[in-house]
Amino acid sequence: MRNFTCWLILAAAAPLLLAQHEKDGKDSKHRFIGDPVAIEAGRKLFANGCGACHGPDGKGGRGPNLRERVFWHPVEDDTLYNAIQKGIGGNMPAANLPEDQAWQVVAFVRALTAPAIETPIVKGNPEAGRALFSGKAGCANCHRIRGNGGGLGPDLTNIGGTRALPQLREAILDPESIGAANYRGVEVAMKNGQKFKGVARNRTNYSLQLQDRDGNMHLIKMHEVSEMKLSDGSPMPRNYKDRLSADDVDNLVAYLRDQSMRPYSRDKK
Repeated sequence: MRNFTCWLILAAAAPLLLAQHEKDGKDSKHRFIGDPVAIEAGRKLFANGCGACHGPDGKGGRGPNLRERVFWHPVEDDTLYNAIQKGIGGNMPAANLPEDQAWQVVAFVRALTAPAIETPIVKGNPEAGRALFSGKAGCANCHRIRGNGGGLGPDLTNIGGTRALPQLREAILDPESIGAANYRGVEVAMKNGQKFKGVARNRTNYSLQLQDRDGNMHLIKMHEVSEMKLSDGSPMPRNYKDRLSADDVDNLVAYLRDQSMRPYSRDKK
């Protein structure tokens, strides 16, 4: 009930915060926003305080999930700072941190939802990541970028413009954490001897749309199937923690971060 009440307060406050955002015309960009050192400091502060309700990684608990919601993204940095320092109603307590520490938390929360293309990182070589993507990691066997690669998995041409940096890393190291809705591996044997393997799409009791490794779609009538095996979750490899080094993961994330359909300059302020 408390969590529901917190959401009601956030929903009620959102129009006022957004209206103020539009009135002022532009964000007040604090120097800590996008600063990797400040973001890491904010992560530690968040985990030791805000994480009690929002989860140490911002995925939510008693408090709202700050990673999957867009509530904070259009709100000004100053407004977010005040919400952290002063709290919201009686449900989100005031942090009352020293000013720099509060801004570090703001920088961390921003990094949870900002498109990866806008987020600088400390480590990682995009060119090394490109080689990994098409080589050792085998990502290009299933994923395409700008028309190159396999068609079994989602197209990643704009992944840096639609996903936050923590989501990119998590998708590599723990693909099940992001869920596998509409993305389950399937093997089908037909009564006529044909066999298909790929990803199950739009499955019902009567038919199955199966996407194969080349991206081709097959409409399969269930009464013609002799055997079907569905995977428990995402077809993404689950052993990258063992197969890839920490440097490999950093490089791969750096490469995926740069995949965006819109240009972005990290030198702009």
